[in-house]
Amino acid sequence: MPYGIEDDPRDVTRMLASMNSNIPVNRRSLADYIDNGDYTYSTKSGETISFEPQGIEYLDGICTVQEKLTLRLPIFISTDPSSESGGWKAEGRTEVAVISKILNRRVHSDDHISIYYADILTLKKLIPDLFFTLFLP
Repeated sequence: MPYGIEDDPRDVTRMLASMNSNIPVNRRSLADYIDNGDYTYSTKSGETISFEPQGIEYLDGICTVQEKLTLRLPIFISTDPSSESGGWKAEGRTEVAVISKILNRRVHSDDHISIYYADILTLKKLIPDLFFTLFLP
């Protein structure tokens, strides 16, 4: 069956561009969401995504003032190619500190934390729509 130019699975550039179209852009700080409301963020494709305020309220209760100012939402969690078990990771001092509080886990590195499938389920339960998973090669 022939493929149209727009459906060609061999066009890796187009495929990656379409996969990355839903990445959040212009992420706002937790403090901004707390102060201004407007529980939305925009994607690279221009779509506006809205979410419930419960996740913001949860984060407001566990974050320090400094973390509220520096934490950008949604939090990016990406595949971890260096992991032998094919896990996930979050990077960044603030992100690691906040995720370690949510998961009640000790941190071994200030700017990197490994995340497992069960942790994703915990994050989904406590801060739905406030983290975004990225698939990186």
